Amino acid sequence: MQAIRKIVDVKNQVLNINLPKNFKANKVEVIVLSLDEKSKTKGVASLRGKLKLSQEQYNDFQEDVKNSRQGWEKNI
Repeated sequence: MQAIRKIVDVKNQVLNINLPKNFKANKVEVIVLSLDEKSKTKGVASLRGKLKLSQEQYNDFQEDVKNSRQGWEKNI
């Protein structure tokens, strides 16, 4: 299954979604969710301050994130 996630602007109750040429499908499911304009922060940054971590816990968390990212970049 192929999936595409896009954030698009709605103008006059109309939205247009352009699919890449390599997207092959005869039928698709479209789910429309409103986007809260105030919460444009994504990922780990949106959690900042919400976990109530000590400085040591925060540093450990950041180290784990760094190590995880390095693992993603390895050629397998």
